[in-house]
Amino acid sequence: MELSEHLKKLRIDNGFSQEELSEKSGLGLRTIQRLENGESSPRDDTLRLLTKALNVPNDYFKENKNTHMVNTVKRGFRIRVPWFVISLTIIGSSLGVILGFTFVFSNKQLLNDAVSFIIIITIAVLFMGIGLLIGSLMEKRFKKK
Repeated sequence: MELSEHLKKLRIDNGFSQEELSEKSGLGLRTIQRLENGESSPRDDTLRLLTKALNVPNDYFKENKNTHMVNTVKRGFRIRVPWFVISLTIIGSSLGVILGFTFVFSNKQLLNDAVSFIIIITIAVLFMGIGLLIGSLMEKRFKKK
């Protein structure tokens, strides 16, 4: 469940309208609306005001706030991809292409061979997979902290 859904459910469970939550928390009405619609991500001070107004523990929304994620919208669905995964996949595939070209050009026999393109793509995909794996592992480790 997204932070926006948690916030809306918690507000309704407490019997507050958006206006009442705005007054009780000291946040603007438009801020409450944007948070509930998922149009914006709350800062830490906003979360603190909301948890106080809704009488929940300070870390209630913490697990739902992923500031190190990149949001992508695809066909109406929000896909959350960790930036570690994106960056290391790009770096890995770039490195794979460079190493693939280096390997092919260092072998004079492969230069005229039709297989050279396949070798370059294979090495690029291999390194992209390594980047994806390392990015995923780093994301898991980063999440624990």
